[in-house]
Amino acid sequence: MTDINPEDVQDGLDHYPVAFIQNLIDNGEGWKVQSDLARAIMKGLEDGTCVLGPVAHRDYNNKVVPARTEVEPGAKGSLAYANHLRSERGAPQLVEAADGTVIEAPGGAGGAGGGF
Repeated sequence: MTDINPEDVQDGLDHYPVAFIQNLIDNGEGWKVQSDLARAIMKGLEDGTCVLGPVAHRDYNNKVVPARTEVEPGAKGSLAYANHLRSERGAPQLVEAADGTVIEAPGGAGGAGGGF
């Protein structure tokens, strides 16, 4: 069993570390569940804490969940949408790394930056 550090940044439901949720979005596993975890993933996308993954996946109902590059800039799940909401609350901006992962911009607004 994985120990969860209570000081890790957590989703809006205060159950899961953000890095855990973003990883489930990125690898597609998060779309295959229907539970509190699925609600935490949707909350993370809605409030700009997380973004869609680098590639499209299929969800629990076999519907396509688009990649973040397949949605319009400013649409829920895009970097622009997340960064707009993050700037409103003074949180660091997100940037896409060369490997497709999303990280907080170093030295961005709201903190020193770094990974989730």
